[in-house]
Amino acid sequence: MTHDQPTIAILGGGHAAFAHAADLSIKGFEVRLFEVPEMAPAIAEVQRRGGIVLEPDPSTGLRGGYAQLGRVTSDAGEALDGADIAFVVVPAFAQQAFARVIAPHVRSQQIVVLSPASFGGAITFAQTLLRHDCRSLPYLCEAQSMIYACRKSGAASVRISGFKENLRVAVFPSRLTRYVMPRLNQVFPTLQAADNVLWTWLSNPNPIAHPPITILNTGWIEHTGGDFLFYLEGRTAAVGRVVEALDRERLAVGAALGLTLIPNKELTDLWYGHQSARQEIQGRTARELVYASIKAEKELDSRYLTEDIPYGLVPWEDLGKLVGVDMPICTALIDLGNSMLGRDFRQSGLTLERIGLGEMRVPQLKRLVEEGQVDACAAVPDFQR
Repeated sequence: MTHDQPTIAILGGGHAAFAHAADLSIKGFEVRLFEVPEMAPAIAEVQRRGGIVLEPDPSTGLRGGYAQLGRVTSDAGEALDGADIAFVVVPAFAQQAFARVIAPHVRSQQIVVLSPASFGGAITFAQTLLRHDCRSLPYLCEAQSMIYACRKSGAASVRISGFKENLRVAVFPSRLTRYVMPRLNQVFPTLQAADNVLWTWLSNPNPIAHPPITILNTGWIEHTGGDFLFYLEGRTAAVGRVVEALDRERLAVGAALGLTLIPNKELTDLWYGHQSARQEIQGRTARELVYASIKAEKELDSRYLTEDIPYGLVPWEDLGKLVGVDMPICTALIDLGNSMLGRDFRQSGLTLERIGLGEMRVPQLKRLVEEGQVDACAAVPDFQR
């Protein structure tokens, strides 16, 4: 692995993929943007123009303007050829589809970052790569959350309202962290190393906030089509108490696994405190700065439930059972989501068994994420460097 400025591939065509590509290009990196062929219309205008217009809130400290991209393509080989770091910036349910497409094109010294993490993300990504002609696994990482709070403002433009500092990234297995983090810090200097992927599996804030606020505002969503401010109006004091109760359950699971997780209520200031500290916007909290304009989803059948319950709450409940932590709020939210949408998220969601780790007990699970040993799970590779 070289130590000059890395070339970066952004895999995905959504809001955050645009933000990654535009910001890093403006910062001087060579950036490629890739979308799978069936979703190519999402990047068609960017491909026509050759770049993306970035519109950051001044409080972020990011520089806006036109971001010229090196390549905009639906050819995975073209995107990854010569790339040092690839950020997979797609929802949890799409990560394996991208793994299948890029598998023949990744190489051992590349770094692949799932942004953000999902339960079992790096492990299942590795399994999928190996099943689809990947000859040598890359360094695999999971980001705790998306580094940008953003929304597309057009077919080739994106607005960024928040940029996270102090975000944590886990390397799988964690024994490779010292090789990977210096390279990632060339791209995002404030990134910090997480203990291991168990930490990131339990640290994405979306399942903490999205399902409770959505479920407890069901009537308002259905009546208005989501025409209200999700975080500032939807999270009343009572709703906030449910969010905090769910978070206490999550923290208890982490503690039972020997992990010190960050309480949800501390994350906004940790990540966005640099924005509220800027002279020109004194008096506005980080929460008001970043989340003030975000409206609710237009309908209940949205990723706030269909992603954050099966890929967040369901596996958290499963981990709770493994370590003997009761999670009544988590269980109730899953049950309510099932009833409201007429689905069985426990049947479709992720569990330890579904990612090939169902026979593992806590010591084996820790050994896997820290060392890459797979004594009880032949489907997961033994990572050797």
